Amino acid sequence: MTASPPAMLRFGSLYGRLQSAQQVYTEALALVFGVGLHPLPPDREAGRHFDLTIIDDPGIVPAVNEFGLRSNSLTLSDTPGRTTIATDVLRAELLLDRQPADIRLTVLQSGLDFAVLCVHFGVLVHKMLFLLDRVVLHAAAVELDGVVSVFVGHKGAGKSTTSLALAKAGGTVLGEDQVVLRRQGAGYVVSGGDERSRVTERTERHFFAEPLAAPARDFAGTLKKEIRMGDHFRSRPFHDFPAHRLLFPRIAGKFELRPLKSQQALVRLLAYNGHFQRFEGGRDQAAFLDYLAGFIASVSCWDLSLSDDLHQLDRLVEASRSA
Repeated sequence: MTASPPAMLRFGSLYGRLQSAQQVYTEALALVFGVGLHPLPPDREAGRHFDLTIIDDPGIVPAVNEFGLRSNSLTLSDTPGRTTIATDVLRAELLLDRQPADIRLTVLQSGLDFAVLCVHFGVLVHKMLFLLDRVVLHAAAVELDGVVSVFVGHKGAGKSTTSLALAKAGGTVLGEDQVVLRRQGAGYVVSGGDERSRVTERTERHFFAEPLAAPARDFAGTLKKEIRMGDHFRSRPFHDFPAHRLLFPRIAGKFELRPLKSQQALVRLLAYNGHFQRFEGGRDQAAFLDYLAGFIASVSCWDLSLSDDLHQLDRLVEASRSA
């Protein structure tokens, strides 16, 4: 078992110091949230938002129900100055009234299967982020002419392609796979969670004059090249931008942009991102719904049909500039 060196862990504009008892825990976090881990620069030490320490304590017995079975659920508890989040195999204690927030995450079982570990890290860290007033969206975000558009959809919906189209038109890509949402005053801001982009061969031919130097690799069954977006287009991840438009892209027969009612947009946002969350009860779930409903009320919402003809993306650029 090898401890990992201290690293900077980023979720959009939120960042802190990570110290882990085992390298595998760091790898699980990096995989689940698609983040790169780097040393925390000395000039960022003072401004960090949290310190996250991951330790082992397999001697703690996970909670069981009246039948003697593990509950496979998430629990929350609050005492003055301290919040505790727990799953069957992880427990986190958060001291949120400190600056930076002090978070101690304990792994309660040794020798866990890596896939199981990733699932539990995902559940617990998403809840931790919500307590820090952040929600991670599987989305892309691009600023063009002062308007920030957020594109939400499943894999293959066209998020990366739309990001490249707006970037080629002079836009600034905040993130093209993961976006972090945060409340700010009466509105919401978004920040990109990574500076990498993955492009298919077809997208590469359309947007780049020459073949990219990166090797093609298999990503969930699709060959793509991974690039650093800032090497090719304007990119500014990890910085907060006010959000203006929320769009739900999908590949269809033709380009079409239609307004969505708030209720429709909320249902879609939950369909694409609700599975990342787990709730202790009704009040916990209501708080999450209120958060997303507040975001939707602060932006204009659109259904975006995309054509297989990538040249049709010029119409998206025109629509974005006239927003």
